[in-house]
Amino acid sequence: MKITRLVRVTSIRSDNPLGRGGCIFYGTAVDDNGVVLDARETFVVVASSHLLSGSSVQVGQWWRVTGGAHARPRIINGYRILEQQIEADGLELALPSGEHLITMLSEGEDFVGVGTAKARRLWEAFGERLYEVLDTGDIAALSTVRSVSQEIAQRLVDGWRIYGDTRTLQWLHQRGFGVALGRKVLAHFGAEATTAIEEDPYRLLSFCANWAATDKFAREHFGVTEGDSRRLQGAIEESLYRLFADGHTAVTRQMVMTRLASVLGTISGEASWRTLAAAALASGQQNGSYIVGPDNRIHQLGAYVMETAVANALASRITSDDVSTRLLDIPSVDDVIASYESEEHLTLNNEQRATVHAAAASRLAIITGGAGVGKTTVLKALYRVYDKAHVRVLQAALAGRAAKRMQEATNRPGQTLAGLLKNTKEQDFEGACVVVVDEASMVDIVSMYRLCTLLPPHVRLLLAGDPFQLMPVGPGLVLHALENQPSIPSVELKVVKRYGGAIATAASSIRDGVWPHLPEDTTAAIAFVRRPQRAVDSQGEPSFPIAATVLELYRQAPDETQILSPRKNGADGVKALNRLCQAHLTANAEPLTLWSDEFECRVDTGLRLGDPVVCTRNLWDIGLQNGSLGRIVQIEHERRKLVDDAGVTIEHAIAWIAWDDGERRPLTESLLDDLELAYALTVHKAQGSQWRRIIVPITGNRLLDRTLIYTAITRAQTQVILVGDIDAARRAVEAPPRANRRNTALGSLLRTALEQQPVVA
Repeated sequence: MKITRLVRVTSIRSDNPLGRGGCIFYGTAVDDNGVVLDARETFVVVASSHLLSGSSVQVGQWWRVTGGAHARPRIINGYRILEQQIEADGLELALPSGEHLITMLSEGEDFVGVGTAKARRLWEAFGERLYEVLDTGDIAALSTVRSVSQEIAQRLVDGWRIYGDTRTLQWLHQRGFGVALGRKVLAHFGAEATTAIEEDPYRLLSFCANWAATDKFAREHFGVTEGDSRRLQGAIEESLYRLFADGHTAVTRQMVMTRLASVLGTISGEASWRTLAAAALASGQQNGSYIVGPDNRIHQLGAYVMETAVANALASRITSDDVSTRLLDIPSVDDVIASYESEEHLTLNNEQRATVHAAAASRLAIITGGAGVGKTTVLKALYRVYDKAHVRVLQAALAGRAAKRMQEATNRPGQTLAGLLKNTKEQDFEGACVVVVDEASMVDIVSMYRLCTLLPPHVRLLLAGDPFQLMPVGPGLVLHALENQPSIPSVELKVVKRYGGAIATAASSIRDGVWPHLPEDTTAAIAFVRRPQRAVDSQGEPSFPIAATVLELYRQAPDETQILSPRKNGADGVKALNRLCQAHLTANAEPLTLWSDEFECRVDTGLRLGDPVVCTRNLWDIGLQNGSLGRIVQIEHERRKLVDDAGVTIEHAIAWIAWDDGERRPLTESLLDDLELAYALTVHKAQGSQWRRIIVPITGNRLLDRTLIYTAITRAQTQVILVGDIDAARRAVEAPPRANRRNTALGSLLRTALEQQPVVA
């Protein structure tokens, strides 16, 4: 039976039951005036974390509960009580009525120290106006009540604000908006959140609300019409958000109008709609929703702020370059290079020497070049120059594995760019120093903005990368936009040194947009094995020849092979290939299981002894980074205690993993959520890494482009085998890179900033 009751909470039976969030509370049913309906009838309410949406249940609160109920009589102290348990599917926090507010103020967790006497005096002093006094946070008025100190008054206001926040969270949640969004809205609007949203429901879009839910909410609850200016303005902002999410930071009006049509869907009266949309665009420009640049392109406000800040930071480094910014004179740099060549038993070519000189002479420099052209060799030589000039070097790369390789290759500390941004303070840049960012092709405008905001003006900046490798996952372009700016010292390394032969030839051809001839011989240095994505076996069942061939090739040399897939999903994606490889390679190996109190038995974690795994998060405290690779080498049959230096148990090991840095670390239950199988990785995860042998499944999909194929094959040291649709690969290589389709403004904003910068004589 489904019922609805207004329940006054009298006790909490279980907060966060079974560790799943939510609450089980006990109470009595009351009417809207707080009068108990039946003293013999009590209710146990089971409320899920989803329904509570971040709210806290406390004694004295009133909740309007809807859900299926079943009666259960109980004998308490000799009295027969009819207890009904409600499995809530609807939940709304309600204000206590009249004097019942005293109960909540005296017993609620957020009002500790108020007590019954003070709560009653407050009610006697203000009556129904107490709600208004609390809503407005009038501490002075509250403090006029006897024995209510300023401290108690502040506690009342703070507690009531939480109560009001809870009601707002509930209000939003019931209309289809999640807790995280609700908290953002509250943080911005505070007590005025509900009013602000009622004035313009499309304000929710600024906090990453879903367009469909917001539009439905506005149309159904506030009667917003199809042509309402608030709706059109909201749709324009949504269009700009979507274009920004696709990587664009400066777009044409036509791009906005095209995306606007997809946001609004079927539109009645197209001619009038376009007229209204044009007016809304003009309105948005006036109220600051976006900015129109000199080239008449539209900039989403946040993107414009970030690109302008980056452009100004870079321009200040360029215009301040003069003789004084040169670290050493030219003969001294040559001496350092000669000493480095002698010690390392190598000779830098002319372009490498030019790169060292350019970086030594400028506060901003760029090094570009394909895989294996010796960027690391140049960096090591350049670091000798920095050392000679007493300039401290801070190394960073976007991916964890790239940062680790950078550290190993240069024998100097390295970290991810996220780690640098998180762990470095302005005072850490005191004195002469340089920040070197490797794999810079994947740095988006958000990360670059944060970096430029962090760095004091005197810090030198060196960007190294390959614009023909993967572009940023996030919005904007940095290296691509800067590499051809004539004002920035930039040197391209072209001579391949790390590998040669067929892989180098094919990589160079693909980089230039020309599909190379590749043999189907799987013993060749680079090969392409043609396979259809789907087929039907002899029993008429569907089969996946690409995946089967990838598995067959992997099994030939699993210890030196890495599968790199362009995507996560699909039969040729990382998830499916990992399951397939595990099923054929470690299915019969010992499984890693955990005891479950809920099911009272051991449950399978999905991992097996011998499985390769990848860490998916930066875990600095235990020496792991996002992208660290390892293999499960031992499983504990009973959890083994792990103790700190004082002998105190901190965690329990359930298995042991041998990681790619040579360390053997315990696998704890808390680490499980940060591990994935690693027979196959995405190409994005692999940028900056190397393996002896690479296998790449190829199918026609929206992610496939020239840079992805180029990045994948240049991860190989001795062999790379592509498997799948050769026509899709050819089309992807011959088409312009996807980065070329991104509309950004960093280059033009930099040129504008340079025109406005005073030139230092």
